[in-house]
Amino acid sequence: MKGRFLSALILVSVLSVKAWAGASAGVTSVSDPLLVAHKDSDFHWQKSCETDGLTVYWSKVEGSQVIAFKGDGIVDEPLDKVASVIVDTTRGTEWIDSLVASKVVRPLNPTEFIEYDHVGIPFPFDTVMSDRDFVSHVTVDYDPQTRWMSISYLPAEDGLAPVLRKYTRGVMTCVFKMVPMSLPDQTYVEAEVHCDPRGAVPKWLVNFFQEGWPETTFENLRREVKKPDIKVVPIIAGILEKAPVKVAKNSGKSKALAANLR
Repeated sequence: MKGRFLSALILVSVLSVKAWAGASAGVTSVSDPLLVAHKDSDFHWQKSCETDGLTVYWSKVEGSQVIAFKGDGIVDEPLDKVASVIVDTTRGTEWIDSLVASKVVRPLNPTEFIEYDHVGIPFPFDTVMSDRDFVSHVTVDYDPQTRWMSISYLPAEDGLAPVLRKYTRGVMTCVFKMVPMSLPDQTYVEAEVHCDPRGAVPKWLVNFFQEGWPETTFENLRREVKKPDIKVVPIIAGILEKAPVKVAKNSGKSKALAANLR
């Protein structure tokens, strides 16, 4: 399946944070992101295909030879469990292809942190390519009125994650958007990515492999959330506990999504 090779290079930051109690007092802020964050208007999504309850899209991005990809569909678990799997670094190597290591470099506040991820290049490509690593500014947002949650990863730089000569530093923008469906154990998920692994890899080859990213991502995510030991991580529990949640009705947007996706 396409995406098994470079899917790791684009999803490496779908990972998590440990509890924030006890974060160091003197933590310095990071510098500006290496790339300007994309706005929704920067993408012009074109539908590619539908498979296994997943719709796949692609979009050119101005100023880049690398194509962005997106998928949307239903994951059969509640919002808090789905979001916890996405941000839990301790589980990342269980479901993210070729992920070697992931860690929180620096907590910024209860809903933001800096993350470092190391991705290994599988055989036989490891003989001609170096491993990739990524540094991301991760932000978790939640709107209690609409019940939409987003987990975004923007390329960042941090003194605690310096560029290493043995790896190639890639850059990635990745966003997961989620909302509960009318059924309590279903979550609608949108996942989009624009990633440049950099180095000498031709951009046409990057685009070819990354085309399979949405399918691989949903396949792995759906499998991972079914594991019996999934726990809601503190960053997700804290956001949901502080926000009043409407349980009687979904928002108009989530109702429309539910109707379209039944």
